[in-house]
Amino acid sequence: MILTRRAILFFLLMMVFVQLNAQMPDGKYYHQLEEFPFVFVTEDSISSFEISDSLFDASAKGIRFKVNRTELLSDDPFIPLYKEKFVPWLKNQNLKLRQVYVKGAASPEGPYDNNVRLSRERTKRLIDFLITESGQTMDSQQPVEAKSITEDYGLLVKRMKEANDPDYDRVNEVWLSCNGDEACCKKRLMALDQGRLWQRLLQEYYPALRQARVVLWYTFSVPQAVTPEPVDSVVIVGVPDSVSVTPVVTQYERRHLIAARTNLVHDLLYVPQFGFAYGGNIQLEYYPLRGHYTLNAGFTFTNHRHWSDNKFFQLRDAQLEVRRYFKGGGSFIGPYLGLYAEGTKYGIGFSKSKGWEGEGGGGGLSVGYTCALNSKGSLRLELSASLGLFYTRYDPYVYGNPLSGSEDGLYYYDYYGNTSDFKERNHQFTWLGPTNAGIHITYDIVYRKKKPVNAQQQKGGER
Repeated sequence: MILTRRAILFFLLMMVFVQLNAQMPDGKYYHQLEEFPFVFVTEDSISSFEISDSLFDASAKGIRFKVNRTELLSDDPFIPLYKEKFVPWLKNQNLKLRQVYVKGAASPEGPYDNNVRLSRERTKRLIDFLITESGQTMDSQQPVEAKSITEDYGLLVKRMKEANDPDYDRVNEVWLSCNGDEACCKKRLMALDQGRLWQRLLQEYYPALRQARVVLWYTFSVPQAVTPEPVDSVVIVGVPDSVSVTPVVTQYERRHLIAARTNLVHDLLYVPQFGFAYGGNIQLEYYPLRGHYTLNAGFTFTNHRHWSDNKFFQLRDAQLEVRRYFKGGGSFIGPYLGLYAEGTKYGIGFSKSKGWEGEGGGGGLSVGYTCALNSKGSLRLELSASLGLFYTRYDPYVYGNPLSGSEDGLYYYDYYGNTSDFKERNHQFTWLGPTNAGIHITYDIVYRKKKPVNAQQQKGGER
C-alpha cells in the first residue's frame, strides 16, 4: 500500500521508541504491548477499533474459575499481573481507557441452563474487577463490549489444535457440522466412542474453558510539531520506550449491508397449459453487523397478454420475510429459517373459457441454504422452499357474452345471475401446502465499513 506523506513521517517518528504493530486503513497505527499482550493502544484520533474473534483469542488474558463458581481466585496469575504490574505501570502513562472487550464462558460438563448463568456472572465479575482496580472511568461513547459464551467449543477446538491432539480432526468436524449450535455439539461429542472421548476432554481441556478473558483498548495523544526536529528529540506521550510490541499483520474485509437477489424460478417460469411466463423478480436483503437475523423484501412482476390465443398471465406479488441464519457472527451463510407474509394480485387465462382474476395473500415458513460463489463471498447461490397458507378471492371470466354465446371481442365475468346483484369476488379458495420454491442468485450492492481481520489467523498461523 502506498503511504501518504503524513503516514510516512508518523512512521519514522514512532520507530524511535516503538516497533510497528499494525496499520489501519487511514494510515494510523496501533500497538499491542509485549509485556501486556491483552492491551492495545492507538492514537486518540481513531474513533473505532474493532477486535476480531481471531485477534481476541490470540491476545486475551483472563481468570479461571472453580467448578460451578463465579468468585475470582486470588492466586490466579492474572490477578497479580493486572494489580501489581499493569495498574502501577498504567498510572505513569498518559493513556485513556476507551473500551473493554470481555468474554466469559463455562465448561461444557454442566447443565446448559446453569452454564448460561455461570458465563454471565463470570463476565460481570471480571468487568467489575478491571474497572475497580484501575480506578479509571469508561468513555461514555465507548461502552463495555461483553459477550457470554455458554459452552466455548470454539476455544476447545483451538486448544486441541495447539496441543496436536489426535482427536482434533474429529472434534473440529463435529463443531463445524453443528454450525455454532452448542447443544448439537454437546450431544454429538458425548456420543463419540461411547462417552470415552467426552471423559478425556473433561479431564484434559474443560477446566481451562471455565474462564473470563479480556482485551483492553487505550488511546494516547500525539504531540503536533510545528517545525521538523531531529528524530532523537521527538517524544511520543503514552507509549514508553521500555515497552516493546509484538508485530501483528492486519487485513480488512468488506461486510455486506444490502444485497440484491433474483429468483431464477420466477424469472424463467413455466406454467402448464400456458407455456413460459417470463417475469421479473427482485429482492433486497438487509444484513445487520452482528447476529443471526436479516430482513428480506421481494417483488415479482409478469405481464403476458396473448390476445390471439386468449391467454393471459399477469401477476403482481410482494413479499416480506424475516430470516434467521443458523450460523452467527455476521456471516449470513449456510442454512436459514424464515417467516414470510405476501400479497398477490393476478389475472390468468388459459383459453376462451378458462380465466380468473383476483387478489390473495398468506404467510408461512421458508427454509433455505446459501453458499458463496466467489472468494469474497459477495456473489452467492441460494436454494429455498416455502410452506404456508394462501387465501384468495376471485372471479372467473370468459371470452364473449356468456348469455348470448356471441363473441363480441370482449371479456365477461362468468356470471349468469341478475346483473344488479353482481358483486366482484364471488369465489374464494384456500391452499395449505408448498407455496414457493427458488434458485436464487445474490450479489452485494452496498457494503458497510470494513472490519479488521487478523491475517495471521486467516492463514492458519497461531500465536
